[in-house]
Amino acid sequence: MSNEIKLTPGRYEVEAKGHNSALPMTVELSETRIENIKVDSSKESEGISSPVFERIPEAIVKGQTLNVDAISGATVSTNGILEGVAEAIEKAGGNAEIFQSRPKYVKETSNEVVEIEKDVVVVGSGGAGLSAAAVALEENLDVIILEKGSSLGGNTIRTGGPINAANPEWQNTFKNIPGERETLEGIYNIDEADIHEEYREDFNNLRKQLDDYFNDLDSGADYTFDSNELHRIQTYLGGKRKNRDGEEIYSDYELNKQMTDNVLESIKWLEEKGVDFNKDEIRMPVGANWRRGHSPKQQQGYAFIESLETFVRENNGDILTDTKVTELTKENGRVVGVKAEHTNGKQYIIKAKKGVVLATGGFGANTPMIQEYNNYWSEIPGDIKTTNSPMITGDGIELGTAADADLTGMEFVQLMPTADPNTGALFTGFILPPEDFVFVNQEGKRFVNEYESRDVLSQAALDEGGIFYIISDTEMNKAAFNTSEEKVNKEVEEGTIFKADTLEELAEQIDIDPNTLVETINRYNAYVEEGYDKEFQKGAMNHKVDVAPFYATPRKPSVHHTMGGLKINTDAEVLDKNGKVIEGLFAAGEVAGGMHAGNRLGGNSLSDIFTMGRIAGRSVSNA
Repeated sequence: MSNEIKLTPGRYEVEAKGHNSALPMTVELSETRIENIKVDSSKESEGISSPVFERIPEAIVKGQTLNVDAISGATVSTNGILEGVAEAIEKAGGNAEIFQSRPKYVKETSNEVVEIEKDVVVVGSGGAGLSAAAVALEENLDVIILEKGSSLGGNTIRTGGPINAANPEWQNTFKNIPGERETLEGIYNIDEADIHEEYREDFNNLRKQLDDYFNDLDSGADYTFDSNELHRIQTYLGGKRKNRDGEEIYSDYELNKQMTDNVLESIKWLEEKGVDFNKDEIRMPVGANWRRGHSPKQQQGYAFIESLETFVRENNGDILTDTKVTELTKENGRVVGVKAEHTNGKQYIIKAKKGVVLATGGFGANTPMIQEYNNYWSEIPGDIKTTNSPMITGDGIELGTAADADLTGMEFVQLMPTADPNTGALFTGFILPPEDFVFVNQEGKRFVNEYESRDVLSQAALDEGGIFYIISDTEMNKAAFNTSEEKVNKEVEEGTIFKADTLEELAEQIDIDPNTLVETINRYNAYVEEGYDKEFQKGAMNHKVDVAPFYATPRKPSVHHTMGGLKINTDAEVLDKNGKVIEGLFAAGEVAGGMHAGNRLGGNSLSDIFTMGRIAGRSVSNA
């Protein structure tokens, strides 16, 4: 291969693959050099991969090489930029392999060891970590956050879902929708003997509340019901599962109560921090089982992280990114600090006078760890996709167990049924509320109650071969989240979404028998008119599928959430195998287990992380 470089100077328009879609990129070339790279990331989810769009172009230009290491947590975006620059070089008449074969760009390294003393060390910068840090700062403590990724936010910044919180004063202003009464009657009619003892008082109180609500409906009232007890019982029922050995697990009552009784206060606290919630609609993500979702007006995940990060920085909280905690340090059984390492080699020894909060997330991006603990799903394939940030690899769980922490529920992993088949991402296609879900298998037939929990939907999809389609129409799609006409047109062009003027044409595009699909949709539309789905007992339905054009979005389950983790109490203190508190160690969010048991309700992760994150911050402040 000749190493001669001769490029046609100019600016070349190419695309860089981002987390959610291809992003426009301009590459400026001279006769022998890459002079400038500019990525237009305005259409990317805010906050996701933001450092990569600055650091990777800078490294390429400085090193005049395409041999550049990926940014932590942004491998897809890094590779997308490298491929885009290579395409520009080829367009300019050059040979991209010359730049790819050059020596790797190496940033400066350090062998410095830095010792720091703080009141509180928070490990992880998602919603739980930032909440814990913010509360500690409100108590005028000296706080440092350590994040192994290049940017803040963890999985929280990726979320498109709302926070579940019973807020009857607000929810009562909305009408109930067809099928919701049947959902409540299904809970009401559960035999009390089938409810675990610690939940029975709440269950009976809920029955009394529902008696009053049903009487109101029968008298002509029309409003949406909710209560802390309903949220608590649904969280309990949603998480009650058995592993393959027949052992049953269900939500820890005290943790469940802590979350459901305090999450509305968490929402008010977030409002104080600058999150602006939309009061004009109740949102409900897939697998939530009830409409109680509070959604920010700004892009959800970014709204939370931006507001909390701003508060932390304005109140003099320290933040170190690209810094992985490698060890919890203990003295006389108490956790007193951490050891950490920056990606440039710099070592940190940090003393925590009050304690350490682990908020590192679960292990949804660590497939071998999932396979090791799995005792629920029949099989977790090695090539399964994940919705998680690549940073979510179980670090906090390993740190905790090395410090003698106990674990709970590790065998239970939640799959997201409605993920992109090719990438595992959540935000391609039409993201509809579950009451507008119409799932059909590869034969064009419905196969499940689309209002069911995520594990039921995922197992049903796996039983049908994995790939299925969400069928929707123009009217339904008006309620889709994070979707624009431009995005839809692009995804139709790419084949991520299929679009047709008739159901018959749509069926042909996805290789389904037209008569079968038409019959399936006609039957569903009849159920919508009747107000109840007698075939699958779906709990709520909003729209018929009858306004052209029609759409099909291919979906397939991917790893979404790990329910197991460190065992904690209601003060977010980490417990050892004897049930005793490990002094100085706290945990909140997905790194902790027990809250969601065998299956998490959609929307409950945010309820968990912000509520228990706040509690962890309060507890470490009082340590």
